[in-house]
Amino acid sequence: MNPNLSLKDLTGQMLVAGFEGTHLNLELEKLIVDRRVGGLILFERNFVNPEQLTRLVSELQSLAMLCPAKVPLFISVDQEGGRVSRLKAPFSAFPQPGCLGKARSEPLARRFGLALGREMQAVGINMVYAPVLDVNTNPANPIIGTRALSENPEWAARLGKAVIDGICEVGVLPVGKHFPGHGDTDRDSHLELPYVDRDIDSLEKIELEPFSEAVKHGLEVIMTAHVIYSAWDSKLPATFSPRIMKNILRDKLGFR
Repeated sequence: MNPNLSLKDLTGQMLVAGFEGTHLNLELEKLIVDRRVGGLILFERNFVNPEQLTRLVSELQSLAMLCPAKVPLFISVDQEGGRVSRLKAPFSAFPQPGCLGKARSEPLARRFGLALGREMQAVGINMVYAPVLDVNTNPANPIIGTRALSENPEWAARLGKAVIDGICEVGVLPVGKHFPGHGDTDRDSHLELPYVDRDIDSLEKIELEPFSEAVKHGLEVIMTAHVIYSAWDSKLPATFSPRIMKNILRDKLGFR
């Protein structure tokens, strides 16, 4: 990041905002010009067709380049394949990522990442919230399940790295999620706060392996989990826990 940016611009680079509408409007102008947000996240409400989306993204980036910092925006979307796919037809209806876990084919996982990345790159999206690096270990999990690549931590790691490679090949930035692992919860963290009450040894061997391998592989962006892991921090969810964000993610895994 440019160290010569103003404090306002540096602060804005920490923020990704959602918005209403399908075209450039006053709300978006304020977010970009006044608030100096570093990125925007797209949802189904922002999408009409690929032509409209391409035009919108181009206008957003043009506006960002008129600001003093001249820093391009991160334009991002949740497009995992399967049920978490904000952009519908004519974008491809990829199957659930868990299908890749059944196939256990790294070349196939890379091809999926490449196909996904190409579709995002074609409309100007430069960041995608995929792959899911959680390990699908809890059959009662209401939110992850087959969004995860595998029930096996080794294969979740191997396939995750392959998907990352495919996405990166076309210059799109992949985001691994949901650190340090959302696969063993029985609650939806969008609705309530889940707890994972397991010992550190099992958390490190199962939950951390895909993230550790992805970080070593060069993963640059991670989405955190709003989940309490009692063995690491019994009071704060991972997103707000210095023990997890610094001691584990930064220090232990070496994420920068």
